[in-house]
Amino acid sequence: MANIYIYDSWRKFWDGGADHWRKAGHDVQKGIYWGPNLSAWADIEVFHPVENNLIQASKKSRRREGQRVIAEAVDIDIYAGHPGAVRWDYVTDLVFMSRHMLDYTFDRYAGKIPAALTKHIVPGGVDTGAFTLRKQEIRGYNVAWVGRLWIAKNFFGALQMFNQLVQFDPGHPWRLFIRGEKYHPPHWWKRHCESYIEANPRLRGRVIFTDRAEDMNDWYEDKDWLLQTSFKEAFGYVIAEALAKGIQPVIGMTTGALDIWPDEWVYQTHADACHMFLSGGEDKDDLRAWVKANYSLEKRMEAWDAILGL
Repeated sequence: MANIYIYDSWRKFWDGGADHWRKAGHDVQKGIYWGPNLSAWADIEVFHPVENNLIQASKKSRRREGQRVIAEAVDIDIYAGHPGAVRWDYVTDLVFMSRHMLDYTFDRYAGKIPAALTKHIVPGGVDTGAFTLRKQEIRGYNVAWVGRLWIAKNFFGALQMFNQLVQFDPGHPWRLFIRGEKYHPPHWWKRHCESYIEANPRLRGRVIFTDRAEDMNDWYEDKDWLLQTSFKEAFGYVIAEALAKGIQPVIGMTTGALDIWPDEWVYQTHADACHMFLSGGEDKDDLRAWVKANYSLEKRMEAWDAILGL
């Protein structure tokens, strides 16, 4: 059995993984800050994402013989330049959630990250058991959008897309439900969004803002569609969770999207997206079955177990 420490500074995606290893009998600890005492204790260190914890550990500590140090790079950390500050001889394995992020990283950081460093692709995986299949059989007109209201998530693109949908099909009660973050964005950004809505009268009363939901399973219950407009994703957890609920995704074309999701869920133009919304979508049971077969937490942790030999 191994001592495993997970540096999960984002506190988003590793609760299920930690529980998986605990159930297998490993001693697993999880926190948001690195310390030399933690490195001394751990047989395996997992850093998610590549940022200050790994930068500090690589510069202030030395890896013991037989110790495994795994870095999981996501997207923001890669774009922000953090991999360029890591002393990579401290790391034994580098994990990516998708091929496009691996290729981008080794192109951008050529000469800084050793080409011979052991690397893996392990997509994200959701705990499908945390989501119950939506009760409504007939797909309606409630569209969900989830994320921070900032440029990278392209919320204005969502408003523009939804504006065209309402214009394209004004006879149905389309509504856009925005689940934002409680402290993000700043008030000025939300006011900017609201100004767009006020300038487009057909949207008034159709766009509903909510703060962070404590239970996304409950929040998704009356949603029929998920609109994803992000400019950057290593892997769209929001999409996978919606699928687990039986919600049809409509995904904007971004780098890597077609490598992760079926072509028929990805749109290139707003007109394409409108036709997708009007198509009625796929059967909710089929959507849930697809994500269980492709991006479940179980499959993700099987891949991690194989990497670590657990």
